[in-house]
Amino acid sequence: MTLNDLIALDDPGQFRLRALALLQQQCDYIRQLEEALKQAQRWRFGAHSETLPAGPKRSQFEEDADTDIAVLETQLSRLHIKENATPAQPKRQPLPATLPREDIRLAPETESCPDCGHVLRFLRDEISERLEYRPATFIVRRYVCPQYSCAACQRIHAKAQPARLIEKGLPEPGLLAQVVVAKYRDSLPLYRQQQIYARSGVTLARSTLSDWVGQVAVALQPLADALKQALLTSPVLHADETPLPILAPGKGQTQRAYLWASVTGPDTSPAVVYYELHPGRSGRYAQSLLKDWSGGTLVTDDYAGYNALHARADITEAGCWAHARRKFFDQYKASQSPVAKQALDGIRDLYKLERKIKHRPPDKRRQWRQRYARPWLNEFRSWLQTTQAQTAPNSGLRKAIDYTLKRWPALVCYLDDGRVPIGNNRAENAVRGVALGRKNWLFAGSLCAGQRAAMIMSLLETAKANGHEPWVWLRDVLSRLPVWPNNRLNELLPWPENRFT
Repeated sequence: MTLNDLIALDDPGQFRLRALALLQQQCDYIRQLEEALKQAQRWRFGAHSETLPAGPKRSQFEEDADTDIAVLETQLSRLHIKENATPAQPKRQPLPATLPREDIRLAPETESCPDCGHVLRFLRDEISERLEYRPATFIVRRYVCPQYSCAACQRIHAKAQPARLIEKGLPEPGLLAQVVVAKYRDSLPLYRQQQIYARSGVTLARSTLSDWVGQVAVALQPLADALKQALLTSPVLHADETPLPILAPGKGQTQRAYLWASVTGPDTSPAVVYYELHPGRSGRYAQSLLKDWSGGTLVTDDYAGYNALHARADITEAGCWAHARRKFFDQYKASQSPVAKQALDGIRDLYKLERKIKHRPPDKRRQWRQRYARPWLNEFRSWLQTTQAQTAPNSGLRKAIDYTLKRWPALVCYLDDGRVPIGNNRAENAVRGVALGRKNWLFAGSLCAGQRAAMIMSLLETAKANGHEPWVWLRDVLSRLPVWPNNRLNELLPWPENRFT
């Protein structure tokens, strides 16, 4: 009903009823706009952390009093120093033993005592350590191959040079690894690397660096293929996706592609982080990525693109409590809703339980969840259903409740399988680093370049997930790849049992 329809009514009773209904409708609409405005302002200007206050804040006067007491106690302790008091232990952490040491000896200028002139006797070395930094150093390796001739047959003999990844190229494996890791792990574009190397006196064209990256990608492709095969054997997978702009050919502008991430479950060893870039967000790309998966539990957010996978008989859908929690958190920050706060407190208890049983075997985790989490979740669902009927239909709080109840079967899936985590943080963390890359290199030069980036990032992130330093792993692999047999590629994958130097 509009305002004109209301004015046209002749019956006072009908006018009053319709006016109240219209007023309620307008109030609900204003409340929705206010919630949306507060949420937009928080995302633009406020902190994005989803932490809640620990409890009631103490008075500023109490805090000032505590500070004054601490200052007085410190001053008094300095005035009354005990003779045999143990000196305070330094809080500074020792420098890593793996760092090289460079000794600078500070010997006296003379071996005679400056006070009496007698000869000084050595007691001990007093050593203090300080941390210094040197910019990356380039080294020119000269391969000297002595050539010998046979006096009898006049033939020349010499040892062959070691095989190179790039034939007749300049870079050694360490430099190739540095360029690749800096670009795809540290989000440092090639033009900025070019500037850094120039400060060390080494001029490298950006096209040269780009060519090196391309040749490394070709060499690593068989390892990436083996990585995907290992991914598809995991009984639990996490999936997520994030936009990645790519340059549209011939148009001079970008178009939106999507980086699809798949990560093995927390109990799967070796861990695998795998990316694929596709030109869209259609569900067919998710199906293509996991079409050969042997099946199991797929942990996702509520994106319809995964529905076809969830419909497979060999795949069980698991939801993400962090995603459900986020909707209540947004409402709490926007309106300080006590209902949203009550939901957040309950979900926080679920996560406390998960932290407590994190290091237990899957069967024990399942027992704890069945004993403690399931009864609470049954009560929580009943409370949500009751609260749902008392909440305005189009309010943000109602939407949070509706979402949680709609996703309920997927959200409680983790109760029945100790291998399944409570949320999808593993996949969300896998795509979080891409956001930093977007800020630094803005977009991929082409779909092929984006797919190449996805392949290399898969290997580097998997190396990190299995406890390997990505640069060490890549340098070792690039030095071995030129002569490495294809039937032993598994020895080059960044698995925990493989060693790289």
